Amino acid sequence: MKIFYDRRHLLHSPQKEIDNGEWVENPEKPLRIEAIRERMESLFGYAIQESKYHFDSYIYLVHEPEYVDWLKRKSGEIEAGKEYFPEVFGYDKVFDTGTPITRNSYNISLTAVATTLSAADSILDGENVAYALCRPPGHHATRSLAGGYCYFNNAAIAARYYQKYTQGYVAILDLDFHHGNGTQEIFYTDSTVLYVSIHGSPEKYYPWISGHSWEIGEDEGLGYNFNFPLDGDITGSDYLRTLEKALVEVETFDPDLLIVSLGFDTHTEDPMGYFSLVDSDFFMIGKQLSGLDLPLLIVQEGGYNADANGRAAVNFFSGMLK
Repeated sequence: MKIFYDRRHLLHSPQKEIDNGEWVENPEKPLRIEAIRERMESLFGYAIQESKYHFDSYIYLVHEPEYVDWLKRKSGEIEAGKEYFPEVFGYDKVFDTGTPITRNSYNISLTAVATTLSAADSILDGENVAYALCRPPGHHATRSLAGGYCYFNNAAIAARYYQKYTQGYVAILDLDFHHGNGTQEIFYTDSTVLYVSIHGSPEKYYPWISGHSWEIGEDEGLGYNFNFPLDGDITGSDYLRTLEKALVEVETFDPDLLIVSLGFDTHTEDPMGYFSLVDSDFFMIGKQLSGLDLPLLIVQEGGYNADANGRAAVNFFSGMLK
Protein backbone atom coordinates (compact mmCIF):
# COMPACT_ATOMS: atom_id res chain seq x y z
CA MET A 1 0.00 0.00 0.00
CA LYS A 2 1.09 3.54 -0.73
CA ILE A 3 -0.06 6.61 1.20
CA PHE A 4 -0.14 10.08 -0.33
CA TYR A 5 -0.21 13.31 1.68
CA ASP A 6 0.38 17.02 1.16
CA ARG A 7 1.54 19.11 4.11
CA ARG A 8 0.08 22.25 2.55
CA HIS A 9 -3.31 21.24 3.96
CA LEU A 10 -2.03 22.77 7.22
CA LEU A 11 -2.61 26.20 5.66
CA HIS A 12 -6.37 25.53 5.52
CA SER A 13 -7.98 25.96 8.94
CA PRO A 14 -11.60 27.23 8.86
CA GLN A 15 -12.52 28.93 12.12
CA LYS A 16 -16.31 29.10 12.24
CA GLU A 17 -19.63 28.15 10.66
CA ILE A 18 -23.30 28.97 11.16
CA ASP A 19 -25.27 26.10 12.68
CA ASN A 20 -28.93 26.50 13.66
CA GLY A 21 -28.54 30.26 13.34
CA GLU A 22 -25.54 30.49 15.67
CA TRP A 23 -21.82 30.92 15.14
CA VAL A 24 -19.97 27.76 16.19
CA GLU A 25 -16.42 26.48 15.81
CA ASN A 26 -15.72 24.79 12.50
CA PRO A 27 -14.43 21.23 13.13
CA GLU A 28 -12.66 20.77 9.77
CA LYS A 29 -9.20 21.35 11.24
CA PRO A 30 -5.73 20.09 10.22
CA LEU A 31 -5.34 18.00 13.38
CA ARG A 32 -7.94 15.50 12.21
CA ILE A 33 -5.61 14.49 9.35
CA GLU A 34 -2.35 14.92 11.25
CA ALA A 35 -3.50 12.42 13.89
CA ILE A 36 -4.00 9.80 11.18
CA ARG A 37 -0.64 10.56 9.58
CA GLU A 38 1.20 10.20 12.88
CA ARG A 39 -0.47 6.87 13.67
CA MET A 40 0.16 5.48 10.19
CA GLU A 41 3.81 6.51 10.30
CA SER A 42 4.52 5.14 13.76
CA LEU A 43 2.59 1.86 13.63
CA PHE A 44 2.88 0.83 9.99
CA GLY A 45 6.24 2.28 9.08
CA TYR A 46 5.07 3.29 5.64
CA ALA A 47 7.03 6.01 3.90
CA ILE A 48 4.24 8.50 3.29
CA GLN A 49 4.76 10.12 -0.09
CA GLU A 50 4.18 13.75 -0.93
CA SER A 51 1.61 14.31 -3.66
CA LYS A 52 2.86 15.15 -7.13
CA TYR A 53 1.80 18.12 -9.23
CA HIS A 54 -1.22 17.56 -11.48
CA PHE A 55 -2.52 20.01 -14.05
CA ASP A 56 -5.30 22.15 -12.52
CA SER A 57 -7.56 21.47 -15.49
CA TYR A 58 -8.35 17.98 -14.23
CA ILE A 59 -10.97 19.56 -11.98
CA TYR A 60 -12.96 20.30 -15.15
CA LEU A 61 -13.47 16.56 -15.58
CA VAL A 62 -16.19 17.08 -12.95
CA HIS A 63 -16.76 20.75 -12.12
CA GLU A 64 -18.35 23.49 -14.20
CA PRO A 65 -16.10 26.36 -15.32
CA GLU A 66 -18.44 28.99 -13.86
CA TYR A 67 -18.13 27.44 -10.40
CA VAL A 68 -14.35 27.03 -10.61
CA ASP A 69 -13.94 30.63 -11.75
CA TRP A 70 -16.16 31.88 -8.91
CA LEU A 71 -14.25 29.93 -6.25
CA LYS A 72 -10.88 31.09 -7.58
CA ARG A 73 -11.99 34.71 -7.77
CA LYS A 74 -13.72 34.72 -4.39
CA SER A 75 -10.74 33.10 -2.66
CA GLY A 76 -8.47 35.74 -4.17
CA GLU A 77 -10.66 38.53 -2.80
CA ILE A 78 -10.60 37.35 0.82
CA GLU A 79 -8.12 38.97 3.20
CA ALA A 80 -5.82 36.65 5.12
CA GLY A 81 -7.52 35.53 8.33
CA LYS A 82 -11.00 36.45 7.07
CA GLU A 83 -13.85 34.12 6.04
CA TYR A 84 -16.68 34.64 3.56
CA PHE A 85 -20.08 32.98 3.91
CA PRO A 86 -22.80 32.99 1.23
CA GLU A 87 -24.99 36.08 1.20
CA VAL A 88 -27.23 35.15 -1.71
CA PHE A 89 -27.73 31.47 -2.46
CA GLY A 90 -27.62 30.94 -6.21
CA TYR A 91 -25.24 33.82 -6.75
CA ASP A 92 -22.74 32.54 -4.24
CA LYS A 93 -21.67 29.03 -5.23
CA VAL A 94 -22.07 27.44 -1.79
CA PHE A 95 -25.17 25.53 -0.73
CA ASP A 96 -24.83 25.80 3.07
CA THR A 97 -23.60 28.11 5.84
CA GLY A 98 -20.93 25.71 7.12
CA THR A 99 -18.41 26.06 4.32
CA PRO A 100 -16.51 29.36 4.49
CA ILE A 101 -14.43 30.67 1.62
CA THR A 102 -10.96 31.68 2.78
CA ARG A 103 -7.93 32.99 0.98
CA ASN A 104 -6.61 29.41 0.81
CA SER A 105 -9.83 27.57 -0.16
CA TYR A 106 -9.09 27.33 -3.88
CA ASN A 107 -5.39 26.53 -3.77
CA ILE A 108 -5.52 24.05 -0.90
CA SER A 109 -8.47 22.28 -2.49
CA LEU A 110 -6.29 21.80 -5.56
CA THR A 111 -3.67 20.09 -3.36
CA ALA A 112 -6.34 17.66 -2.12
CA VAL A 113 -7.16 16.85 -5.73
CA ALA A 114 -3.45 16.37 -6.53
CA THR A 115 -3.08 14.06 -3.53
CA THR A 116 -5.98 11.94 -4.73
CA LEU A 117 -4.71 11.83 -8.31
CA SER A 118 -1.25 10.86 -7.07
CA ALA A 119 -2.88 7.88 -5.36
CA ALA A 120 -4.80 7.13 -8.56
CA ASP A 121 -1.52 7.19 -10.50
CA SER A 122 -0.12 4.50 -8.22
CA ILE A 123 -3.16 2.33 -8.95
CA LEU A 124 -2.65 2.87 -12.67
CA ASP A 125 0.98 1.81 -12.16
CA GLY A 126 -0.11 -1.49 -10.61
CA GLU A 127 -0.45 -0.77 -6.89
CA ASN A 128 -3.36 -2.71 -5.37
CA VAL A 129 -4.18 -0.31 -2.50
CA ALA A 130 -3.52 3.44 -2.37
CA TYR A 131 -4.62 5.90 0.29
CA ALA A 132 -5.14 9.62 -0.34
CA LEU A 133 -4.83 11.19 3.12
CA CYS A 134 -6.19 14.56 2.10
CA ARG A 135 -8.31 17.48 3.12
CA PRO A 136 -10.50 19.41 2.59
CA PRO A 137 -12.90 16.53 1.95
CA GLY A 138 -14.84 16.31 -1.29
CA HIS A 139 -17.97 14.17 -1.46
CA HIS A 140 -20.47 16.99 -0.79
CA ALA A 141 -19.12 19.19 -3.60
CA THR A 142 -21.44 19.11 -6.61
CA ARG A 143 -20.61 20.06 -10.18
CA SER A 144 -21.34 23.70 -9.42
CA LEU A 145 -21.48 24.20 -5.65
CA ALA A 146 -19.29 23.92 -2.56
CA GLY A 147 -20.78 22.63 0.69
CA GLY A 148 -20.23 20.33 3.65
CA TYR A 149 -16.62 21.60 4.05
CA CYS A 150 -16.00 20.43 0.46
CA TYR A 151 -14.87 22.51 -2.53
CA PHE A 152 -13.74 19.99 -5.17
CA ASN A 153 -15.01 16.41 -5.30
CA ASN A 154 -11.76 14.45 -4.95
CA ALA A 155 -13.25 10.98 -5.40
CA ALA A 156 -15.32 11.96 -8.43
CA ILE A 157 -12.35 13.61 -10.13
CA ALA A 158 -10.28 10.48 -9.46
CA ALA A 159 -12.97 8.31 -11.06
CA ARG A 160 -12.96 10.37 -14.25
CA TYR A 161 -9.16 10.55 -14.22
CA TYR A 162 -8.94 6.75 -14.02
CA GLN A 163 -11.44 6.41 -16.85
CA LYS A 164 -9.43 8.85 -18.97
CA TYR A 165 -6.59 6.33 -19.05
CA THR A 166 -8.49 3.03 -18.94
CA GLN A 167 -12.08 3.54 -20.14
CA GLY A 168 -12.82 1.23 -17.21
CA TYR A 169 -15.79 0.91 -14.90
CA VAL A 170 -15.55 2.44 -11.43
CA ALA A 171 -17.53 1.84 -8.23
CA ILE A 172 -17.53 4.42 -5.45
CA LEU A 173 -18.38 3.13 -1.97
CA ASP A 174 -19.11 6.02 0.39
CA LEU A 175 -18.61 5.11 4.07
CA ASP A 176 -18.80 8.61 5.54
CA PHE A 177 -21.60 9.19 8.06
CA HIS A 178 -23.09 11.88 5.82
CA HIS A 179 -24.48 11.13 2.40
CA GLY A 180 -22.24 12.20 -0.48
CA ASN A 181 -24.82 14.31 -2.28
CA GLY A 182 -22.19 15.74 -4.61
CA THR A 183 -20.85 12.41 -5.78
CA GLN A 184 -24.37 11.10 -6.31
CA GLU A 185 -25.34 14.16 -8.37
CA ILE A 186 -22.26 13.94 -10.57
CA PHE A 187 -22.85 10.31 -11.58
CA TYR A 188 -26.64 10.05 -11.27
CA THR A 189 -27.20 9.54 -15.01
CA ASP A 190 -24.01 7.54 -15.63
CA SER A 191 -23.92 3.76 -16.07
CA THR A 192 -20.10 3.57 -16.01
CA VAL A 193 -19.78 4.68 -12.38
CA LEU A 194 -21.69 2.90 -9.61
CA TYR A 195 -22.33 4.94 -6.45
CA VAL A 196 -23.16 3.10 -3.22
CA SER A 197 -23.49 4.90 0.12
CA ILE A 198 -24.10 3.89 3.75
CA HIS A 199 -25.02 6.92 5.83
CA GLY A 200 -27.27 8.51 8.42
CA SER A 201 -30.86 8.85 7.26
CA PRO A 202 -31.50 12.18 5.47
CA GLU A 203 -34.75 12.45 7.41
CA LYS A 204 -32.61 13.30 10.44
CA TYR A 205 -29.11 14.15 9.32
CA TYR A 206 -27.09 16.42 7.02
CA PRO A 207 -27.28 17.01 4.08
CA TRP A 208 -31.04 16.25 4.28
CA ILE A 209 -31.49 16.88 0.54
CA SER A 210 -30.40 13.44 -0.65
CA GLY A 211 -29.60 9.88 0.39
CA HIS A 212 -33.01 8.17 0.31
CA SER A 213 -33.22 4.52 -0.68
CA TRP A 214 -35.50 5.38 -3.60
CA GLU A 215 -32.79 7.46 -5.28
CA ILE A 216 -31.51 4.84 -7.74
CA GLY A 217 -30.31 6.94 -10.68
CA GLU A 218 -31.93 8.30 -13.81
CA ASP A 219 -31.73 7.77 -17.59
CA GLU A 220 -28.64 5.69 -18.41
CA GLY A 221 -27.72 5.73 -14.72
CA LEU A 222 -30.96 4.07 -13.59
CA GLY A 223 -30.01 1.22 -11.29
CA TYR A 224 -26.45 2.44 -10.76
CA ASN A 225 -27.06 4.41 -7.55
CA PHE A 226 -27.81 2.71 -4.23
CA ASN A 227 -28.32 4.34 -0.85
CA PHE A 228 -28.44 2.56 2.50
CA PRO A 229 -29.75 5.16 4.99
CA LEU A 230 -29.52 4.10 8.63
CA ASP A 231 -30.89 5.45 11.90
CA GLY A 232 -28.57 6.89 14.52
CA ASP A 233 -26.86 4.73 17.17
CA ILE A 234 -26.35 1.85 14.73
CA THR A 235 -23.88 -0.63 16.22
CA GLY A 236 -21.05 -2.32 14.44
CA SER A 237 -22.90 -5.58 13.87
CA ASP A 238 -25.80 -3.81 12.16
CA TYR A 239 -23.42 -1.68 10.12
CA LEU A 240 -21.41 -4.68 8.95
CA ARG A 241 -24.58 -6.46 7.82
CA THR A 242 -25.46 -3.39 5.75
CA LEU A 243 -21.94 -3.29 4.36
CA GLU A 244 -22.36 -6.89 3.19
CA LYS A 245 -25.44 -5.83 1.21
CA ALA A 246 -23.61 -2.83 -0.24
CA LEU A 247 -20.69 -5.00 -1.34
CA VAL A 248 -23.09 -7.33 -3.16
CA GLU A 249 -24.00 -4.37 -5.38
CA VAL A 250 -20.32 -3.58 -5.93
CA GLU A 251 -19.44 -7.17 -6.84
CA THR A 252 -22.47 -7.48 -9.15
CA PHE A 253 -21.33 -4.35 -10.99
CA ASP A 254 -17.87 -5.94 -11.35
CA PRO A 255 -15.85 -2.70 -11.59
CA ASP A 256 -12.24 -2.31 -12.62
CA LEU A 257 -11.59 -0.03 -9.62
CA LEU A 258 -13.25 0.57 -6.27
CA ILE A 259 -12.91 4.05 -4.78
CA VAL A 260 -13.78 4.21 -1.08
CA SER A 261 -14.84 7.61 0.26
CA LEU A 262 -13.75 6.89 3.82
CA GLY A 263 -15.17 8.92 6.69
CA PHE A 264 -14.32 8.17 10.31
CA ASP A 265 -17.28 10.26 11.54
CA THR A 266 -19.10 6.93 11.93
CA HIS A 267 -17.06 6.42 15.13
CA THR A 268 -19.06 6.61 18.35
CA GLU A 269 -16.73 9.36 19.66
CA ASP A 270 -17.14 11.62 16.65
CA PRO A 271 -18.95 14.92 17.38
CA MET A 272 -20.48 15.18 13.90
CA GLY A 273 -21.77 11.63 13.38
CA TYR A 274 -24.38 9.59 15.24
CA PHE A 275 -23.44 5.95 14.70
CA SER A 276 -21.99 3.81 17.50
CA LEU A 277 -19.04 2.14 15.80
CA VAL A 278 -16.03 1.36 18.01
CA ASP A 279 -12.37 0.82 17.10
CA SER A 280 -12.69 -2.91 16.42
CA ASP A 281 -15.57 -2.34 13.98
CA PHE A 282 -13.20 -0.51 11.63
CA PHE A 283 -10.93 -3.56 11.63
CA MET A 284 -13.88 -5.65 10.44
CA ILE A 285 -14.81 -3.07 7.78
CA GLY A 286 -11.28 -3.22 6.44
CA LYS A 287 -11.34 -7.00 6.55
CA GLN A 288 -14.55 -7.13 4.51
CA LEU A 289 -13.05 -4.87 1.88
CA SER A 290 -9.89 -7.00 1.76
CA GLY A 291 -11.97 -9.88 0.42
CA LEU A 292 -12.65 -8.01 -2.82
CA ASP A 293 -10.47 -8.91 -5.77
CA LEU A 294 -10.21 -5.27 -6.83
CA PRO A 295 -7.70 -2.44 -6.72
CA LEU A 296 -8.75 -0.03 -3.96
CA LEU A 297 -8.30 3.73 -3.95
CA ILE A 298 -9.11 5.04 -0.46
CA VAL A 299 -9.95 8.77 -0.28
CA GLN A 300 -10.24 10.47 3.11
CA GLU A 301 -13.50 12.30 3.75
CA GLY A 302 -14.86 13.20 7.21
CA GLY A 303 -13.87 12.36 10.78
CA TYR A 304 -13.74 15.18 13.32
CA ASN A 305 -12.33 13.62 16.51
CA ALA A 306 -8.60 13.52 15.90
CA ASP A 307 -7.79 10.77 18.39
CA ALA A 308 -10.69 8.55 17.24
CA ASN A 309 -9.61 9.13 13.63
CA GLY A 310 -6.12 7.82 14.34
CA ARG A 311 -7.37 4.70 16.09
CA ALA A 312 -10.02 4.03 13.44
CA ALA A 313 -7.47 4.37 10.64
CA VAL A 314 -5.04 1.93 12.24
CA ASN A 315 -7.81 -0.61 12.76
CA PHE A 316 -9.24 -0.14 9.27
CA PHE A 317 -5.95 -0.67 7.47
CA SER A 318 -4.90 -3.46 9.84
CA GLY A 319 -8.05 -5.32 8.84
CA MET A 320 -7.60 -4.54 5.17
CA LEU A 321 -3.97 -5.60 4.97
CA LYS A 322 -4.09 -8.59 7.34
